[in-house]
Amino acid sequence: MILIIGAGDVGTNIASDLTETHDVTIVDRDSGRIDALTSDIDVSGIVGDGRSVPVLREADIDRADIVVASTDSDAANIMACNAAKRSGDPHTIARVKDIGLCRTWQSLDGGLGVDTMLCIDVLAAEAVTQTIVLPGARAVDTFAGGQVEAAEFEIRENAPVAGQTIAEADRYASTTFAAILRDDDILIPQGDTVIQSGDCVVVIGGLSDISRFADAVAPQPALDADDDIVIVGGDELGYQIAQQFEARGWAPQIAERDPEQVDTLSTRLQGASIAETDIANIEGFNPDLLANADLVVGAVDDDTNYLLAQLARERDVTSTAAIVDDPEIVEIFESTGIDVVVHPQDIIAGKILQAVYGPGPENVSVFEHDSAEVLEVVVDKESVLTGNSLRDAANQLPAGFVIGAIIRGGQLQLPRGNKIIQTGDRVIAFVDTDVASEIAELI
Repeated sequence: MILIIGAGDVGTNIASDLTETHDVTIVDRDSGRIDALTSDIDVSGIVGDGRSVPVLREADIDRADIVVASTDSDAANIMACNAAKRSGDPHTIARVKDIGLCRTWQSLDGGLGVDTMLCIDVLAAEAVTQTIVLPGARAVDTFAGGQVEAAEFEIRENAPVAGQTIAEADRYASTTFAAILRDDDILIPQGDTVIQSGDCVVVIGGLSDISRFADAVAPQPALDADDDIVIVGGDELGYQIAQQFEARGWAPQIAERDPEQVDTLSTRLQGASIAETDIANIEGFNPDLLANADLVVGAVDDDTNYLLAQLARERDVTSTAAIVDDPEIVEIFESTGIDVVVHPQDIIAGKILQAVYGPGPENVSVFEHDSAEVLEVVVDKESVLTGNSLRDAANQLPAGFVIGAIIRGGQLQLPRGNKIIQTGDRVIAFVDTDVASEIAELI
């Protein structure tokens, strides 16, 4: 059983993702939220404070395998995890915003009653910078200690692979075409499958070949070392994004309206410049900040980020990126041509699914807003993959599964049909979410 504390956007979406395959109970102090949630999806709802041991007992904490604390209060999430540990022995996951709290938890080698701590701003910052530096990518994640990337690209009409079959497009040595996302369907491509303009393709492979593919299909080149990056929003999220860019050699500019936060940023960042401007008022926003920008990143609220991206496009800014909190409007952002759209809940969902799947996958990444996942698994003797060729293994598993890369002895192996999978191989695989739980258990 999975127990979720907090029926906000994150808790609600996690519950929606898991309810078809797991017994889910959700706790929140707001009876209206609980009533709305239990009427929409098949979950048990408890009205109460998730830090309270009696409330946890009412929610059958002794049956819980996993407890996810996802309220808006970091302290409340830590307290809920502690209370859960006192009442049972679940795997506890706390969502926090305070990076200092996360570092304290890391220094304690876990502790605080929390088994997994997810700092949402750090995860979002890593995702947006990682995706931006790979030109044309809509989503990116790394696996096998940085040896393998999985990336999603939209195929434009003039892309060299548009109109080609998979067999014709398969000229990037270590890259596997794992899936085609077309309209609302997930297609597992065959050699004669034709890649159409407007498709989104998921490719998995070595970093250099993924970069070559990106350079070929991207509508604009990768960022240069001297390109101008403007980050709008200087709270913890904006700071983390700026820090990520600084670590990669850029000196971004941050626009922030709070003079105290401007001073704080000036002392915390080394190479970035800080501009004080009213970022919440688009009409009063200083357009000169965008005059020479090559990339604008919106790290404020959803409405401001959307308007900012449109303003940047009108001023011919080459690339735009935005962090979007509301799951209901992610597709609006994507449909209007914003180059990189990061939805933090997708990242959190992947981390939580890693715990839900148990000791099998070492890494789980969510693609296409939880319609698909990429799993990293070290094959053991109990796996159905062991001793089988990729072709035979595919016949024993549900449709919607593709091995994109194999790491053996620290070396990347090409995952072709006659390759025999051995115990100890590290496999990176694309799976349709509908069969992900079943496949995770089998492999």
